[in-house]
Amino acid sequence: MRYKAVYQFRWVLVIVFLLCIYLSNFILIELPFIGICFEKKHITEDIFSFFISFLPKFTFEFHIYSLQTLMVWFTGAVLGFRTGLITVLLYLLIGFLGFPVFAGGGGYDYYQELTFGYLISLPFNAFMAGWLYSRDKKILSAFIPMLTTHLFGIIYLLLFMQNWLNIGWHLSFSMISYDLIFALIMLPVIPFISFFLDEMIIQEVPVREMISDGNNVSERVYSKRFRKQ
Repeated sequence: MRYKAVYQFRWVLVIVFLLCIYLSNFILIELPFIGICFEKKHITEDIFSFFISFLPKFTFEFHIYSLQTLMVWFTGAVLGFRTGLITVLLYLLIGFLGFPVFAGGGGYDYYQELTFGYLISLPFNAFMAGWLYSRDKKILSAFIPMLTTHLFGIIYLLLFMQNWLNIGWHLSFSMISYDLIFALIMLPVIPFISFFLDEMIIQEVPVREMISDGNNVSERVYSKRFRKQ
């Protein structure tokens, strides 16, 4: 007999994680960042100073770190690649329709924001986090989604914005280390959260199997657990 998996309250989980992604925009932490910049070049300077100006100048500053990328990654790892992807796509749709759910507001013209490249990478982040985690590639499930998010962000800055290197360094080359560290710290917690959510939303469905033993026919009833994706 064919069986059917019954998921209870799946839509509630989607709403809860949508709210968490939205609220993560407002959970800001001030952390030390390494900055990079280049001195302005003047033809009137001596030749030595002119060539020295091509070398990067590093600075040590404090900047605001947002938990949104980490929360999207967590959504994909916990809910699975399908539900995580749907959740993040719903979040982007709500924002592009004009609701102020993004860090800079919302609307169809949000592509003008510097962080738009990072924003459009979030569905890929959630999908890869869930897909790799479900295949027991836990370390890769932290590294590859984070690297993809920051690669999207840097490419967008490179193609559409000015001063992309200075901005990109602050937004990615420093921030990615915090994203990876926090993701690796949270990895051991995910199995416990997934188990708790499984108990909440996955219902055991009796499966009836007919067994033929010569002239006698018996019926065996058992239950099967289903893993969400």
